[in-house]
Amino acid sequence: MSTHSTAIGIHSLAVSFPSVIRTNDYWQQKYPDMVRSQPRRRRNRSVVPSSVDNGFDLWSQEVAPYLSDPFRGSVERRVLGNESTLEVQYQAATEALTAAKLNVAEVDVVMVTSLFADNLGLDNTTLLARKLGFNCPVWNLESTCSSALVALQNARALIQTGEYNNALVIVSHFGSNTVRETDTLAWSMGDGAGAFVVGKLKPDRGVLASKVVSTANTYGAYHHQLEIGREGKPRILTQTGENASSLAETAVDCVRTCCQEAALKAGVDLAEIDFFVFNTPTAWYAHVCARALGIAPERTLNLYPYYGNIGVVFPVANLYHAVKEGKIKENSLVLVYTNGASATAAATVMRWGDVALGKAPAAPKHELSSELTLEAARGQGAGCRGDSTTLLNGKSEKERATPKLSQAKILAVKPELREELIKNYLTIWLANTLQVLPNEIDASQPLTMWLDSLMAFSFKSRLEADLEIRVPIESFFGDNNLNTLTQLILEKLTLSTLVIPELVSNDEASEREILSL
Repeated sequence: MSTHSTAIGIHSLAVSFPSVIRTNDYWQQKYPDMVRSQPRRRRNRSVVPSSVDNGFDLWSQEVAPYLSDPFRGSVERRVLGNESTLEVQYQAATEALTAAKLNVAEVDVVMVTSLFADNLGLDNTTLLARKLGFNCPVWNLESTCSSALVALQNARALIQTGEYNNALVIVSHFGSNTVRETDTLAWSMGDGAGAFVVGKLKPDRGVLASKVVSTANTYGAYHHQLEIGREGKPRILTQTGENASSLAETAVDCVRTCCQEAALKAGVDLAEIDFFVFNTPTAWYAHVCARALGIAPERTLNLYPYYGNIGVVFPVANLYHAVKEGKIKENSLVLVYTNGASATAAATVMRWGDVALGKAPAAPKHELSSELTLEAARGQGAGCRGDSTTLLNGKSEKERATPKLSQAKILAVKPELREELIKNYLTIWLANTLQVLPNEIDASQPLTMWLDSLMAFSFKSRLEADLEIRVPIESFFGDNNLNTLTQLILEKLTLSTLVIPELVSNDEASEREILSL
C-alpha cells in the first residue's frame, strides 16, 4: 500500500436538507393526467445477465426494471420550502465545524460549490463566507457532480504543502430551482447541502490516492437556458439535452477507469475495498457501477429513493449514511466515485479515520431504508429477477437477443427486402427493451406510446452506432412511429450509397445517382 509523509483526510461530515419532503403524491394529485400519460412497461421478469460487459447494454439492462414505474424509481425528494439556499448551506457548514470541534478562526481555507443557488451567476460563496464570519480565503470550485471529490483533492494538496492546516468544503445542489413542475425531469430533482472538514489525521488514515478524468464528451447531456421564473425573477432552466445518451454510453468506461486506476495508485485491489460509495443521480446508477466493477450489492448502497438527484451532495450524503449505519467504520478502506456531466469523473480511495458526524437529517415519510441492497432497490421500481436460465415469454435470452445489424448488411440484401429487415430490427430492439413479445409492438402506434425521453435517446444512440447514420431526435416524438422511422432510415441509407458505391452493384449505384439528380 502506498504511504504518504502526512496523513490527510476527512475530519467531519454533515448534511442539510430543506424541510419539504415531496413524494410522488404531489404530482399524482396536482398533475394526474401527466402521470397517467407516462409510458409504463410491464414488470421486468427477465434477469440481467452478469456476463454482459458492453457498457451501453449494461446500462440499458439496469434501466429495464424501472420501466414499469412512471417515476423511474423516484419516491421522495427534499425541495426548498420557506428556507433560502443560503440557510441550507449555512446549516451544513456549521454542523461540520461543530462536529470537528473547530471554530471559524481555525479554518484556513474554504471551498464552495453552489449549484443553482439563489444568486444567479454569482452563487452564494461571498454571502456564505460573510454569514459564517470567515476572514480566510474563500473561493468557488465547481466541477458539476464531481465537485466534492475535486475539492477534497485540492484541499489535501494544499495542506500537504504546509500552506494550510484545516480546510472546509461546502457543496450544494438546488435542482428543484431549475425545472418546471410539468417536466418529468422535476420528478428526480432534489435539493440539499453537505460539508466536510479536511485536515491532518493519525498515520495510515485519510486519502490514499485519487483519479480524475475528463467527461467533456458528455457536453450537451443537459440543456441550460435563462428564463423568467416566479415573481419575475430570472433563473436557469434545465432540460434534457441532445447528448443525453452520452451519459449511458460512457458510464461504465468512466467508473472502471477511475476506480481501477485510483486503486492501483493507492496500492490496493478492488477486492480489498470494504465499502464503495457511488453518486446516484438515477435509481439504477449504483447498480451500473457495481456491475461494472463486479462488486457484491452489499458493498454499496443506493439512497436515490430518499433524495432523488441531489447531484454534488451525493458523495457527502452517501458517506454520511454509510457511517451512520455502521457500514463504514474507522480503518475501513473506502472508495468514493462520482461522475459530473460535462466536467469530470473522479474516484478517491481513503482509509477511514475517526470521522465525526453532524445532526441526522429528518427521516423519510415512507418506510424506506438505505439498508436496501441494490437487488432490493430494483424491486422498488419493478419486478424481481430469477436464475440466469429463466425464460421470458417462452424464449431464452439467447433467442431474444437483438439482431446485430449494420449498414453493410442492409445494403447487401436486395432493395425490396431492406424495409422489412430494418423494421424487424427496430421491432425486436423495442420489444426486448420493453420486455414484451415482438408481436405486441404495433408499428403504426406513435413511438411516444412506448418511449419516454430517456429511452428515445438510448434508441437514437443505438441506431446511430449500429447503422452509422444520423437520426434526428424529433423522429421519436410527435406522431412518428416504427413505420416512419423505418422509412427515414431507409432513405438515409439510400443516400449514403451515393458516397460509398463499393457497397452496391454498379447498375444499382448508377440508378441511384440518376434518382438523386
